[in-house]
Amino acid sequence: MSNFSGKLAEEVRLAVQDEMIRAKVGAYGNVFYVIEDSDPNYQALNSRYPGQVHTTLLAAYNAATSNNNDVILLSGHTTHAVAAGIAWTKNRIHVIGMDGGDRLVQQGSKVQLSGAVDSAYVLKNTGVRNTFRNIKFIQASTHANALHVLEEGGEGNLYDHCTFTFGTVDNLDLTTATEVLAGSDSATYRKCLFGTETLLTSAARTVFTIDQVTASQEFKSNILEDCTFLISSSDNGAVLLKPAANSDVLFTNLFKNCIFMASVDSAGGVAITNAVQSVSGLVKGTLNFYLPASFNCTNFCATVTANLMTYGPVTSVVAGEAGTPT
Repeated sequence: MSNFSGKLAEEVRLAVQDEMIRAKVGAYGNVFYVIEDSDPNYQALNSRYPGQVHTTLLAAYNAATSNNNDVILLSGHTTHAVAAGIAWTKNRIHVIGMDGGDRLVQQGSKVQLSGAVDSAYVLKNTGVRNTFRNIKFIQASTHANALHVLEEGGEGNLYDHCTFTFGTVDNLDLTTATEVLAGSDSATYRKCLFGTETLLTSAARTVFTIDQVTASQEFKSNILEDCTFLISSSDNGAVLLKPAANSDVLFTNLFKNCIFMASVDSAGGVAITNAVQSVSGLVKGTLNFYLPASFNCTNFCATVTANLMTYGPVTSVVAGEAGTPT
């Protein structure tokens, strides 16, 4: 009886633990774990949750059911390598980095593409209402086509306390390299970091490029709150945010309390001319900046300002105010 009682108590404890996890992340689907077999917790988790423990994010994604609000818990012990970029087409899957949470930089749960893999992205999300929290995504492939970290073309997706960065300088001399290709519909980006100051850009490229990822879907109805855009560039023509074409923005898009920074450093980083730039003929929608701040940018936006609007002063040691919309 004592052995039976012990097993029953363990089952109850695990059931309670699962419910605590679901309550914490706000979802009630199946729970999957991504943890490498070198992690000290691997054996214990694998014995407790048979069939729910995977050693790669792709395997957990494949096991998850679209629209079931499944949860994937990503270990913060090691960098999770992906053999190729993940095309995320499923809906309502919630990926949580288990590194303690709330880091604004250097999240412990890392997803990285490396080697010389021919993949334009680390993650391409075209699903609906997926969640990514506490994760650092790194594009470290040296292949000439490895030009993006995230391609976002879904609807209602959430990125919370995530970083998107290159891990190699190989393609940072190309104007086509961009950390994020954003064609989001109603996405929430909260306390995210886009770019890096540890690798030197040597081209007039953009960190956050607004462009269609899903055909005929503009960047529309998005909210970015407390996000940081960062670059170290030897070319002052680099910008931190820019639409690719005047057909890529629709309705209103809000950037609330966002920071735009260029690093002036001994590695070659210089002040850039514009933190943000619009595109001529942009009339379908607007990019609205509430209380933005820019550092080491001569202007917040002075070259092309179509349908780009600000509220409040832009704090810059050089520029002062933002450009006036046309």
